[in-house]
Amino acid sequence: MSRNSDPCHSPLPVRACIVAALLVLLAFAAGCAPRPADGPGEEGVGMTTEPGMERVEVTDGTGRRVSLPRRPRRIISLAPNVTETLFMLGAQDRLIGVTTLCTWPEAARALPKIGDLLNPNNEVILAARPDLVIGSTAGNDRGAITKLIGLGLPVYVDAPRSVEDIFRSVEEIGRITDCAGEGGLLAARMRERLDNVRRRIEGLPPVRAFFITWFNPLLAPGKNTFENDVLALAGVASISADIPQYYPRYSLEQVLVSDPDAILTIEHDGDPLPRFGRTPGWKELRAVREGRVYYLSEYLQHPSPLFVDGVEDLARQLYPERFR
Repeated sequence: MSRNSDPCHSPLPVRACIVAALLVLLAFAAGCAPRPADGPGEEGVGMTTEPGMERVEVTDGTGRRVSLPRRPRRIISLAPNVTETLFMLGAQDRLIGVTTLCTWPEAARALPKIGDLLNPNNEVILAARPDLVIGSTAGNDRGAITKLIGLGLPVYVDAPRSVEDIFRSVEEIGRITDCAGEGGLLAARMRERLDNVRRRIEGLPPVRAFFITWFNPLLAPGKNTFENDVLALAGVASISADIPQYYPRYSLEQVLVSDPDAILTIEHDGDPLPRFGRTPGWKELRAVREGRVYYLSEYLQHPSPLFVDGVEDLARQLYPERFR
């Protein structure tokens, strides 16, 4: 299944995207200084209008130039990975709206809802008068984002399509929310944790694995996907990494021919997994016979700072002796 070229695409099938786009990383003690949100405002459409509010021009993840307030006070998040990042930056006190799928941390569940990941409610967003709306290519629909831009809202689109993109996203979201210092610190801590994983597994041969993105239909991550980028950090060589499509359909026969060392998967709501050891075909795989089926943390598929938790979880499962 190939992605389209739209800047704001949904990279997985809708159900998988909803799960994958959904931090438990500890919040930093040093957060952004609290800034109480403004009241509803008397004039202007879609955003608060404050005379003399200083503005800056920035380039978002899709290459758009957008004018934003230097110190936004009323922020709406259109995607779980954005909400997760804002909480980890300490900017949650200025979040005035999130999607129904923004469930981490627990405090995000209590925030006002502006619709779901693919269908944000424009009327609710306009009524909230945000001075910054942050969307993401990790799940948001291009058409929905375009409509919000057309309404005159200050929309910044995040584009975390790789591990390096996530580091850039953390720092950029930090900058546009007046949390540049916190963004730099968060990115540095993420790199430090990943370096620790790399040192622990250094010298070990990579594990050839088949990663199940979605079971029914059977999908795997292809070339230039976030998942394969993340798997490599835990010492995994994905058998589907060279397939040109982003998320190609796979067959059990292809898996049998490849004979991977391990099967990696995540349990998603609405996509029940079989008991591989009792399922015809799957039980014939060497990885299944040897008990090398690993059920991973869903954070592995979060294009936010939480993916580091997923990398650590995977590396510990594959190489427990290196993490004692």
